[in-house]
Amino acid sequence: MTGRAGRRGHPTIQSALDEAARSFGETRILIAPGTYVEQLVVRGNVSLVAKEPGSVTIRSEAGPLLDSDGTVSLVALRLIADVGEGVVCRGGSLEAREIDVETRGPVTLWAAPGARVEARSSIFRGGRVLYSNASGTIENCELVDCPDNAIAVIDGARVGVRECRIERPRFSAVKVEAGSSVTITAGRFSSCAQTMVAVLGAGARADIEATIIEDTGTAIGFAEGATGTVRDVTVRQARHGFSSRSGANPTVSGCAVVGCVETGINVSERGAGTFRECVIQDAEAIGVFVKGDGAEAGQWGAVDVSGCTVERSAVGIAVEGAEARFRDVRLNRLRFAGIRLLADAAATFDAVRVSDTPVGLDARGKSTGTFTGATVIGCSALALSAVDEARIVIAQSVIADAGCGGGVQGTASLVLKRSELRDLESFGLIAMGTGTLVVEDSSLLRPGAIGVIGIHDAFLEVRDTTVTDAADIGFRVLDKCSGQILGCAVTAAAGLAVTKNDFVRVIGLTSALRTITTSSVSAQDAVVAHVTNIYNTPIFIGPVSGQVAVGNGSVEQVQQREGEVDERQP
Repeated sequence: MTGRAGRRGHPTIQSALDEAARSFGETRILIAPGTYVEQLVVRGNVSLVAKEPGSVTIRSEAGPLLDSDGTVSLVALRLIADVGEGVVCRGGSLEAREIDVETRGPVTLWAAPGARVEARSSIFRGGRVLYSNASGTIENCELVDCPDNAIAVIDGARVGVRECRIERPRFSAVKVEAGSSVTITAGRFSSCAQTMVAVLGAGARADIEATIIEDTGTAIGFAEGATGTVRDVTVRQARHGFSSRSGANPTVSGCAVVGCVETGINVSERGAGTFRECVIQDAEAIGVFVKGDGAEAGQWGAVDVSGCTVERSAVGIAVEGAEARFRDVRLNRLRFAGIRLLADAAATFDAVRVSDTPVGLDARGKSTGTFTGATVIGCSALALSAVDEARIVIAQSVIADAGCGGGVQGTASLVLKRSELRDLESFGLIAMGTGTLVVEDSSLLRPGAIGVIGIHDAFLEVRDTTVTDAADIGFRVLDKCSGQILGCAVTAAAGLAVTKNDFVRVIGLTSALRTITTSSVSAQDAVVAHVTNIYNTPIFIGPVSGQVAVGNGSVEQVQQREGEVDERQP
């Protein structure tokens, strides 16, 4: 030992510590190489230093291995606790540098209330690092194989986690509870079945930057009123990328989420959040999923997504029973749909772009959606679909290069204003059931066989709209479809301007082509049969139950009627 009394030797580390405790000054204890089986109580201003780094092992057969209170420093030691805690700082400050702590108990390092603990370039194996109403930093450390949370920040603690590697925690790499906060910078966390960074409770906050998270349940989850920021984080192979629920409200920006099993961004149970300039790729289910639980609109804050890109997922954006706003969002090469609005969803979209996707927009239930400045290009089946009781308004938008333009079914409504549809394979717009289709001041250029179709008991209101180069008919109205076509124009080299029933008025039509009115034309004629087969997927006019497979090379259909046995037909 070197101290005020000069250089002396002690048979045990504890005997040296006992003498140091009686000293009023700083004491530095050098420990010779070897293995020491001791439980250490450290008091005062003391440094424990291995004489040769990595040569000293201190082992405890009954924890805690080291109990400190004062100003304590641990340098280049290996500490093994067979039972109980590894290192406990009950008060004052503790600095740990280049130590290796392993425990079979619940805690490798415990910062008790009021303590400050700094850990640098160290390894923690087994139990968690726990800060309880304490403060400090964990820097350039490794935490592996924790049977609990690798780092727990609770009871108002304030902790910085920098350049750390955390592997195989059972529950979380970092857990932050109510009233506590953590800053995570340049970490790398992997292999966790649950939530890698969990921020839970009112007043809980996490600020996370430049971190890589791989192979986990949820990468970063905020809940129960928690807040924080996430910047420049990369998530790979998670079940969910970012989660916000039960009143949480984080801000996430500049992040990349790749290969999620379910969702890239998941907001549910009255959660909120702001998500900016993020890229989500290859999500198996949904890129951005916002799901409500029937709470009053706006009660828990807003979901705001801007400048984000979703690619190669099954669905780009899905909103179900919740409010959300999307701005400048790009949805590319999706396997099923760009946007799905379900149940009581209420969403607004500004400057959204959907490309190379079977269905651009699919709105169902009592959902409402407003689209301004949208671009929907390359939808192989259908660009726009509104069914059930959905209400959709689209303005100043472009729909192009699609199998079909837009369809309305059930009691849904679709309003299209000051927009352009062009280069469609089959038809421009169709209204079925008792749906409502309103088109104002728009143009349909090369819309396929027919520009606008109305069948069943649908209602059409088409004003100041031009249909150019439809292959067969500009407007076709069948059955008891009603409404009016006002101030429109149809131009083409051949074909018909309008074929209609007795229930639709045509006023102020400009066209060199013929208009035909007939009461005998119905939805069962050849033209409509042709229209309803352009989706390249099953089309169901009536109620349907069971599963529908889309895009499979092999499908087995199972149908059973009352009183009959199963009939299986490949």
